[in-house]
Amino acid sequence: MSDSRIRDAHARLTRLLAQKRLFLGVNIGLMSRPGSPVFRRIESALPIGLGLFGVIGATIVGGVMLGILALTAGIAVWFLVILPRIKDQVYARTYAFVTSTPESFLRAWEETAITLKSGEDECRPPDGDWVAFVRAARTREEEEEDGYR
Repeated sequence: MSDSRIRDAHARLTRLLAQKRLFLGVNIGLMSRPGSPVFRRIESALPIGLGLFGVIGATIVGGVMLGILALTAGIAVWFLVILPRIKDQVYARTYAFVTSTPESFLRAWEETAITLKSGEDECRPPDGDWVAFVRAARTREEEEEDGYR
């Protein structure tokens, strides 16, 4: 699976991502599901469980109105605080996974969980040729050699 062409393209991809010449698009929905190599169950289950118990507790202690208030506050906290944090963490773990080995990158590519972007150009799986896309992108060093800045 990891022939020299794939290894070289992966090394170039890692360098281009580090230089921000290419950008990694991540399908957060696919990567934050059970079975994904970067999925963390506690990230999703703990906040939902705490919110559920909080709403039930508020309803028992203070009645329906306090329960509704707790539910509204919980939904706001979920969408404004917790969900953006989970998205950032899933992206960071996916980035680390994809850049770790060529096999990891190919696994995520084949599952259509990632895309590569360069300005307006985009390479999407499964039809996109990511090796050609990576080779077409220029590193900082290549631009400096050619006199571009």
